[in-house]
Parts: sequence; C-alpha cells; structure tokens
Amino acid sequence: MSTLQTTRPHGEVWPELSRHQDVVLQDARGNRIEGTIDGMTDDRSTLWIQLKGGLGRQLIHHLDGYWLETPAA
Repeated sequence: MSTLQTTRPHGEVWPELSRHQDVVLQDARGNRIEGTIDGMTDDRSTLWIQLKGGLGRQLIHHLDGYWLETPAA
C-alpha cells in the first residue's frame, strides 16, 4: 500500500477516523499494523483495529508509539 503522507506521533490524539476505514500504523522499529477501524473512544485516544488477514483485533493507544500512514486516494 503506498502512502501519501505520514503523521508521526507527538502526543496528540488520533485524527477523526471512520469505522471500517482501512488504515496502516507504523512504529519507529518498522512494525506495521494493517487493518480497518473497528472502533474509537469518544476522546479519540484509543483505536480498535480489525487486523488484516483474520488475525483478530488490536487495541492501540495514541501514546503507544505508532503513527498513522494515510493511504493514497
């Protein structure tokens, strides 16, 4: 998946994301989380990601060290 822009972590909450939106998250070690948004807390601090490939769900807090890669339109 190509990316148009990358948002690096800087302590702010996640941007407004829609349920079922495809996302790719990455951390400084190069670990990637790919899937779709399954839910978000009202304060936008935490995401539930339905992982690609039927691997279940993962909870990601905005301070966990991941940033959002924005897929190209």
